[in-house]
Amino acid sequence: MKEFLNWLVSDNPTPQQIKNRIILRRKWRKIKRALRPDDIIFPMMLGIIALSLVGYLAIKLGGI
Repeated sequence: MKEFLNWLVSDNPTPQQIKNRIILRRKWRKIKRALRPDDIIFPMMLGIIALSLVGYLAIKLGGI
């Protein structure tokens, strides 16, 4: 796996690798921007985590 990753970031990339890196950087930036705490995503993620925690506790402590 390490050899594969080293090949991906080699010093002399092919034109196709350059294009793929540009596309992947764009997608990575988009993902990071989407996961940044803002008005919608952050409270929704907290709500999902809280509900799953309550569900987990209900199953473990009470048993359904």
